[in-house]
Amino acid sequence: MVTRSKNRSLYQCYNARCRGARIVCGKGHTLGSTDNGNGTISLLKLKRGAPLEYSVCQACIDFASMGSPLTKKDRGWA
Repeated sequence: MVTRSKNRSLYQCYNARCRGARIVCGKGHTLGSTDNGNGTISLLKLKRGAPLEYSVCQACIDFASMGSPLTKKDRGWA
């Protein structure tokens, strides 16, 4: 049985964007728990398949779902 998170993830949002080596919100929201203080997230987290579930996304009015959450095996490539 596969357990899936009920939290929204950046993997599911059409507004998540890669800019250089960073992940940003295309709607300008500051992503919580950032690792550099400027509201962006390191692309390495995406590469490693981290969950990318941030509190700011959970109640975001701009969240645009692309569908079901990805399973852990379908995330990342490192």
